[in-house]
Amino acid sequence: MTFPELRMRRLRRTPRIRNLIRETVLSPKDLIYPMFIKGEINNPEPIPAMPGQFRLPLNEVVKEAKKLTSLGIPGLILFGIPVAKDETGSSAYDKEGVVQQAVRAIKEQLENELLVMTDVCLCQYTSHGHCGVVKRDEILNDRTLQILKRVAVSHAEAGAEVVAPSGMIDGQVQAIREALDGAGFTNVAIMAYSAKHASHFYGPFREAVHSAPSFGHRRGYQMDYANPDEALREVELDIKEGADMVMVKPA
Repeated sequence: MTFPELRMRRLRRTPRIRNLIRETVLSPKDLIYPMFIKGEINNPEPIPAMPGQFRLPLNEVVKEAKKLTSLGIPGLILFGIPVAKDETGSSAYDKEGVVQQAVRAIKEQLENELLVMTDVCLCQYTSHGHCGVVKRDEILNDRTLQILKRVAVSHAEAGAEVVAPSGMIDGQVQAIREALDGAGFTNVAIMAYSAKHASHFYGPFREAVHSAPSFGHRRGYQMDYANPDEALREVELDIKEGADMVMVKPA
């Protein structure tokens, strides 16, 4: 059937019809709230690059999380800013780390009211600001995987329901899935930053978590935005490795 019998505008005539057939609907229930947690502060710190957003002390985490439930936002993702940093980001898997403490506090107070997700990366925790262990200005991919496994398991032990590896380290999804399953956390999901592009849009985030690289750049492991075919391959690989969710960032 074609015009004049077929008239596509019939389904655009009134708000009632348009609402009925709308394919995409965005509401608070589709959102995840990012929360930045900083160790050893007592009051929220404004983030100049993100007006209205703050680095929160641990004593404010539950209060902020309760606001989300009142707004109908079903989940949050936690980013930690540690007190101490070192060459390998060892504080990222500290059982008393800022993220681990925040997860426990939220789960104890809100139980199943919020989905708690955690960022799994090392850039906030390393003294050099890169997303892995560095030797001679090069990311040591496989050594970094061993640390990411410990980070993910420590988050799961604290009560995280979803872990989100964001460093674009080859094999990170498979390594984390094996580590979680081996530790008995088969129900903890992985949301992979599968096609994370090297982008200036990360500037405000790096300011928020003090994670700008102290030397070089991240183009050696983050995606080139000019390569959409390569991005699709990254997504496919993460799915094969066991990712439960995948994302493109920035998007």
